[in-house]
Amino acid sequence: MNDHTLRARRQRLVAALPPLEEVLRGSVYVRSLRCGKDRCRCTSGDGHRVAYLSVTHSGGRTEQISLPSELVPLARRWVDNYRAWWRAIEELSAINRQVLRQRRQATSTPRRVRGKRRGS
Repeated sequence: MNDHTLRARRQRLVAALPPLEEVLRGSVYVRSLRCGKDRCRCTSGDGHRVAYLSVTHSGGRTEQISLPSELVPLARRWVDNYRAWWRAIEELSAINRQVLRQRRQATSTPRRVRGKRRGS
């Protein structure tokens, strides 16, 4: 692939990225819990629906944030955006490696073969 094509791929990738301010690292979980009260509807039904965002920090500490049901779609979209950014970073890195290889080839001088000396 030539340099122009690689640059065009990079530009398309960057243009397709979601807004950086709508990025959230973590996972959204939705579960059903039983409260334990004898007369509650959850004893015979699906339980109480709870949603939360879980984020693991360096050092292993986990943070969980309870989410009201109306914020679950927003949190999921932001988590999806985070994953899209990381996929794009990996793809951009691959493209940039190709660009560096091409530029190295374009600027490198022929290598001397080992074992042969000048003037011999």
